[in-house]
Amino acid sequence: MAPIPNQYGSINPAAAADADKESTLELLPHGHSASYSRLNSDGSLPDDPNKWTRRHRIVSYLLSAGVCLAAARYWHSRGSSPTAVHHPEVPIIEGRVPMPPALSKLDPRKLSFRSVKREGLASPSEAWGDYLMDSNEEEKEKSGSSKKFVPLPTNEWYLNLLSHKAATDPSKASEVAHVYTVPYILGVSPPSIPQSKTPMAGIQLFLPYMKTGSTNMQMVFDKSNGISLGAIVHDTKDNNSAATSYTVDSTETLSPLGVSLQWNHVNMKTHIVRGMPYGTVRFGKDSKKKFVLPTILSGNRPKSILIDSDDKGSSSKSNTMLCGTFTGASVDQDPSRAAPITSSGKPEEYTVQNELMLHFDQSDFTWIVFFSKPVKVQCFSDVMPVVSVAGPVEETQFRLDVTEVLSDSEDEEEVVVRVALLNECTTGHGVIKDHCDHLTSLGYKTVSSEEKNEQYLSTLRKGQSLYAKSPLVGTEFPKEDEEDLDRVTNIVFDWDATSVHGNTNSVAENNAAASASVTASSLRTPIIDNKVDAKSNSDFFMFALPHHLQTLSESGDAFIDSFSPLCIHSFHGRTCLVSGSTWTLPVSHGKPQSFLADRPPAAKAIPAIAEALNADVQFVLSPNVLRGAADTYFMAKILAKVGRVIEISKELQSLQSGDSDHTYSDADESTVEECAAAVAESTLPSEDDVESLINDLQASVEIWLKPGGKEHEGGEAEFLFDESWGGFVNCGCNYTFDKGHEGEGYCSNTYPECPAIDDVNIDFGNGWYNDHHFHYGYMITAAAVVAKHRPEWAREYYERILLYIRDIANPSSDDEFFPMYRQKDWYLGNSWAAGLMSMELSPHGREQESSSEAIAAFEGIALFGSAMMDAFEGDDENVIRARNVRNLGEFLTSMEVEAANRFYHVYGLNDDAKSSALLSSSNENAEQHVNTYPSSYEKPVVGMMHETMASFQTWFSNEDVVSYGIQLMPLTAVAERRDNPEWVKMVYPMYDESCQAADDFCKENGWSIIQAGLLAETGEIDKALEMAAEIDQDVYFSDGACGNSLSNTLWFISTRKASEGVGDMDGHVQ
Repeated sequence: MAPIPNQYGSINPAAAADADKESTLELLPHGHSASYSRLNSDGSLPDDPNKWTRRHRIVSYLLSAGVCLAAARYWHSRGSSPTAVHHPEVPIIEGRVPMPPALSKLDPRKLSFRSVKREGLASPSEAWGDYLMDSNEEEKEKSGSSKKFVPLPTNEWYLNLLSHKAATDPSKASEVAHVYTVPYILGVSPPSIPQSKTPMAGIQLFLPYMKTGSTNMQMVFDKSNGISLGAIVHDTKDNNSAATSYTVDSTETLSPLGVSLQWNHVNMKTHIVRGMPYGTVRFGKDSKKKFVLPTILSGNRPKSILIDSDDKGSSSKSNTMLCGTFTGASVDQDPSRAAPITSSGKPEEYTVQNELMLHFDQSDFTWIVFFSKPVKVQCFSDVMPVVSVAGPVEETQFRLDVTEVLSDSEDEEEVVVRVALLNECTTGHGVIKDHCDHLTSLGYKTVSSEEKNEQYLSTLRKGQSLYAKSPLVGTEFPKEDEEDLDRVTNIVFDWDATSVHGNTNSVAENNAAASASVTASSLRTPIIDNKVDAKSNSDFFMFALPHHLQTLSESGDAFIDSFSPLCIHSFHGRTCLVSGSTWTLPVSHGKPQSFLADRPPAAKAIPAIAEALNADVQFVLSPNVLRGAADTYFMAKILAKVGRVIEISKELQSLQSGDSDHTYSDADESTVEECAAAVAESTLPSEDDVESLINDLQASVEIWLKPGGKEHEGGEAEFLFDESWGGFVNCGCNYTFDKGHEGEGYCSNTYPECPAIDDVNIDFGNGWYNDHHFHYGYMITAAAVVAKHRPEWAREYYERILLYIRDIANPSSDDEFFPMYRQKDWYLGNSWAAGLMSMELSPHGREQESSSEAIAAFEGIALFGSAMMDAFEGDDENVIRARNVRNLGEFLTSMEVEAANRFYHVYGLNDDAKSSALLSSSNENAEQHVNTYPSSYEKPVVGMMHETMASFQTWFSNEDVVSYGIQLMPLTAVAERRDNPEWVKMVYPMYDESCQAADDFCKENGWSIIQAGLLAETGEIDKALEMAAEIDQDVYFSDGACGNSLSNTLWFISTRKASEGVGDMDGHVQ
């Protein structure tokens, strides 16, 4: 299906939402979508991106066949006999937020891992400015640089602003170079100006609204409804960068909550922060010590402009502003659409002490603009003449220029301008009705309502002087003496509330000469902390999402007006203003992570589990896996699968021997005894069989952690340290094999020939930071199993295994080699899987399909930490280190489970008016699940979530069953926390129907295994066991199921909580 053109900054939402199955994978126009294109040999995009639009998960992987399919062959042939087998010093403001110690400070290269320097689209763009420096010490010595390497984020929400497209020329990257700050979508490509050849640099603010169909939801916006704030670029200083280009401000701390930008050719900075109520731009002085003069643009004509109006925003002749026309000539206007124009068409100059209020005609939006100093202004407007004249519609229909800053002192270094949307449906009579129509569907009053708008105006005025500059996120792990209590990690957001007044936070001119390599050096000066005191704390406001509101109301850390909240609708639900410059968000770890379930396997299932274990324990890992000649995803799933077989075997052995020290949290003594009796009557795998399988797993985990490639007896597809970004990436494997001997193949490439580094389509984009937590989570889980049973090995390989964890979840800035919490979106609470290419091609920002694999990744970290606490017993220092790993995994698991229930599991109340319950701290309301999505979205699950879009679909299949199943794998103990019983009972009939509709696809690709597990979660244990017995054993070696085994399927089913089922289902795959 060809993309459908429309007026929005996104695709046609209605068509996308109701598109047929064949077309839903093409939601976004080619070249502007998240469908990744194969790159040219030089790392550039092809001239025709339509030649290759399959994303990394759609690529056919012969390599996976060499792992999964060959594994089946080796499994069945093993028999019964066991076989042994950048940058500047970034300021870290001490004391602002709590920070745990680094898991490790060891340079991966000190462990002999080789490194790679990234090029082309895989490298950091020029927008990173002073951060553009790799960590290679030899190169730094040659260049004489003393700058400290700072690892860079690869999956953060704001990275579309730092893409190569945006860095080359922001004005040509408008389709992609925007981000969702909540509630605004912010861009960096102000429109062209009529009657002017000079460009404007700055930011754009848009307020999106949600378009929803039965299978798709996305935030859309009309570009003409936005407002731009910036400055005209008169002098580009050099020709090495575009006139409107910018770089990351290296004087501010890198933050997961925001990014600070400074422009290369005009002395101007902005701070782009999640939850910001205002867009904020700081204007410094030019080389002549004159203020850079702000400009405001809009694609709408003004209806009225008020200067320093009264408390209610009413007008009088004394405070009404008139504009000139863009041509400077008078125009006979259509009286029904008249703009505030002077009779002569010439602009007049006005003095503004503090604020302007702009009401626009077509959009019916009212924006409020605040100035930190008095200014003189003039404006120009398009007009609607009585007799229309044919011609193009200009991008810009309104322009307001500050002509002078009225400063009291020459020592004052900057003027700060802030813009906020006051009302998105001011009169209800705008040309564009979408926003007004959307508000009527919400069921609650937003800040644009007549009842709330005056209060909102008062609040915006109250908060105008404080902005979030360089926010930090801190984490405070439980203390050692809290080991036996309910563990809680406190997450702290310090918004760095900063005043617009005074010169301590200025953007002062530096006398250093600009150079070609650092064109913006003249804009930088050390920033002195100008944080507000506690007295001013109540004047600082940010928008909070529903889950923030609930937690903050319970903790009392920020003030929320629960009787008259000031709220706006966002993609993530009812989003309300709170006051307070620091938020504390406690995260309960819940019960400790375990390889075991809350209850032992049901006694009636023990014979079948024992039989399956006796077959599964004979599994022989194929030679290519033992040599590390495989991809990083399917291979890791197989290793985790082997680990599950080992743990189930050990659990039953312990029940049989009676020497288990494990206490099941949801089983009484008689239940455990009944299970033990059933085990006693069963034949389990021998200790030798299990030990042999542990040996194989140890060897397979170990080979990937041996550096140097096969020439140094390491993995053929070796892991490398990325010295450009700071990460642990795989070189990749050009897998070569003879037909019929898929499992005996080899990597025909050797370092430095690294296909996964060069091609985003290899290894699901591992070399480009896609899905790292999925891949490494499985590997960490496998390592946890080995560590549990091989403590001496675990101690030897501890630092190497930590490389996986440091890559995806480094908790400390003291670790200088990996960015903090690579995958985590702290504001939303979920993780993002999409890496480097998504910032180049995805207008909807970051993306993640499988919430359940993200959960399993952090579950694996917790399990590994627990295993290492035992392995280090007696070594207090290392026990503390391992405890930090466990705590890290536990609280990240809890966060991810909660996020999955918010954004991926769609159930419960869908009336937004009832989400006001989240503003109450009562226990009853705290337990109530509120669906933040509109009721017109008909599916109980989201298959793929972006920052501004959620769809019932996946990258790799059109079948409905995949969208369900991708949120339910793998089948591990954490699923009981992950899958709410109410949601499970709602999902199962739909899953069953979709599996029957997919027929052979469902059964042959392993999705029927997930269905059996889901059926068990409804409480229908017997029917689920019957369903599992009908599944062909070869299915467990398909790509979709090679991470599972029959023994684990039966274990999972039989350890679920029995309850009433879901009606009159027959429980069988047809």
